[in-house]
Order: sequence, then C-alpha cells, then structure tokens
Amino acid sequence: MSLTPIEREAAANEHHQNALKQYAKAVKHMASHASEKKQDLRTMLLTCLLILAFESWTGNMDFAVNQVHTGIRLIQEWKENYKNDEDKFTRLSPAPYIVEDDLIQIFCRLAVQHSFFADGHSPELHAVLGMEGPRFTKSMPGTFSDIFEAGKFYNGIIRRGVYLITTHSAYLGPDVREDSEIWRWALKEQEEIQADVWRFNKAFEPVLQRVGDGPEKHYALFIQLSMAIGYIGLSTHLSPDELIHDQYNPVYQRVVYLAKAVMQEIPTRNKARPSNFCFDTRVIVPLWVVGLKCREPSIRRQAINMLLSSPRREGIWDSIFAGRVLQWAMEIEEEFLEDGKVPGWARLAGVKWSGAELGGKRAELVCLQKVSADSGKMVRRTKTITW
Repeated sequence: MSLTPIEREAAANEHHQNALKQYAKAVKHMASHASEKKQDLRTMLLTCLLILAFESWTGNMDFAVNQVHTGIRLIQEWKENYKNDEDKFTRLSPAPYIVEDDLIQIFCRLAVQHSFFADGHSPELHAVLGMEGPRFTKSMPGTFSDIFEAGKFYNGIIRRGVYLITTHSAYLGPDVREDSEIWRWALKEQEEIQADVWRFNKAFEPVLQRVGDGPEKHYALFIQLSMAIGYIGLSTHLSPDELIHDQYNPVYQRVVYLAKAVMQEIPTRNKARPSNFCFDTRVIVPLWVVGLKCREPSIRRQAINMLLSSPRREGIWDSIFAGRVLQWAMEIEEEFLEDGKVPGWARLAGVKWSGAELGGKRAELVCLQKVSADSGKMVRRTKTITW
C-alpha cells in the first residue's frame, strides 16, 4: 500500500527527528570516550565526519568547517610519525592498517572544498594538499584500467593543482618578483600539472568509451567536470589580469554543460526531499567558479540560475548561498558595462564573507573594486544578503 504525500512527509520528519536523537547520543558517547583517551585515530576521524555531515545539513557552517580543520590536524600530527617513510609520496596513508587511504582521501577532498570557501587558506589544509608532491602523478599509467584507477589519479592531480593555487594566494602577492625562486617554482609546477592533465585525458579516453549507465557514468561525468574547471583555475591563477578568463569562455560553457549532465544523474527533489545533500562536492564549486570568473552574460547566468533553481548542500557549501553571492558580484561588475562587456578594471578578484550564518540564512559580503580605469584606488563594497 502506497503512502499519501502527507504520510510520506510525516514519515520523513519522524526519520529526521530519530536521526537527530541518535546523533546527539553518538556525540555524547564519543565525547565521553575522548575524555578517557580511549579513541583511536580512525574513530576520531569518523567522529569529525559524522559531526560535519549533521552540522552542514543543519546549516551550522562554522562548526562544520572546524571539523575539517580538526580532522586534517589529526592526520598531519599522525603522519609525522612516518616522515622518513620512502613511500609517503606515492600513497595517502602511510599505515593503511591503522587508517585506510579512503578516509584520508575524504579529508583531502574536504580540504579542496574549503580552499574555495571564503578565505580558505590555512597552514594545515595547505600542507595536506601538498603532501604527495609530483612523484604520485608521475606514476600515472598510459591507459587506465577502469574508472576507479582514473579516480585515484584524478584526485591526485586536483590536490596538486589546488595546492599550487593556494600557494599563489598565500605567498605570491603582487610584490613577489617574477625572477624569484618561488615564482620560478610556481611556473614549473603549472607547466607540469598542465602536462599531467593532458596525460590524464588521454589515459581516461578508453575508460569513457566503455563506461555504462549508472554510478560509473555519474562518476565519469563528475571527473570530467572537475578536471575542466580545475584546468581553468590552474591556467589562469598566475595572471593578475581578470581579462584572461575571457579566452576560456568555451571551457566555461562546457563546465555548465557537464554540470547539467551531472545534475540529471542526481535524485530529484520532492516534498519529502526539499533539498539534496552530498558529503562531497559535485556541482556547486564548479558553478561557483563559472559565476565568479566567467563574464560572458549568458554562460554566467546559466551557472547562477542552476545554483538557485536546484537547492542542495555539498559538504560545507550551500547552493542558494553561493548563487546569492554570485548575483551580487555580477550586479556590481555589470554597473560598469561597456558595449555589453565588463571592463577589466571593474572585475572582482573575489568575494569574502564574515558572519555567515547559513542556518539563519544571513551573511555579510565584502569585496574590493577599482574606482575607474584611470585609477589604481580600490573601494570596499559590502552587502548583507539573506536567502
């Protein structure tokens, strides 16, 4: 016998309340065990993930983000015990019998997410992204055996790329000379990772040709989406000129196309499921980058509208929040349109926020924008958004 819509909604609410009760009970027991120093590293990392999942879903983003930092700090402290391990740059976990690679992988993925979230740089997150170095990607085969092997190297390339981008954000400011050692390192890294992306795409092509429908197809689309947006970020991050993004408009259009394809593989919303939650990133971060960096009006609006029309949460990201931030960024840039285009001087390098209360659906936004084409003076622009 099928349930009526009202009965389904009541069942969903009851399930939600039971989940919250079990969550509170679990946190209480874990806190008790932690105070008695009974917990091993693996249990502590799983605890961080449990808290992160529930707090992200309920909108307590500061608490959720703290779990990312806590988990990565624990991993870094633990890995210090294996710092002389010769294989440390070819695998994520130096002791898989204590903490498996997959668990370390989850926190690395969360570090990637966090690097795009407001002021995402922190020493711990930066270190965990760069712990493999180039040795891992150099072991990439000429052809992948299956989607899972491809995923392993895809994650390695993304981590290395985001490590480079966060290094640039933290240490390669406008005062750094282009003949300095760190700048030469950044250029070399950029060239090597770009070459890795091309090698990856070649090795991935046979896998794409034989992947069938279902979860593997979804994963393949997601990998293509992430690699496309990652390649743009990698190729543009050393340039101080926001106009560089215009030459990547065809790639931005492909990112939107792939994001739509990924969304089609995700379960649809209904009354009992008013929003979608995914622990890992899927489409929000790629669409965020398109909405922030692509100034072609049609492509940009497609990305923003997708975020706003399909409410979902992915890890520490909320699609409606992201869409509202991007709407504001687009509006203040387009105040200065010239022949239908945003001039280079009016473009924002980024938007930051403070006091983001996602549970209360409120945030304070801030950005810097040049006054005019003839002046280097920057004006601080702010806005309070609700959603």
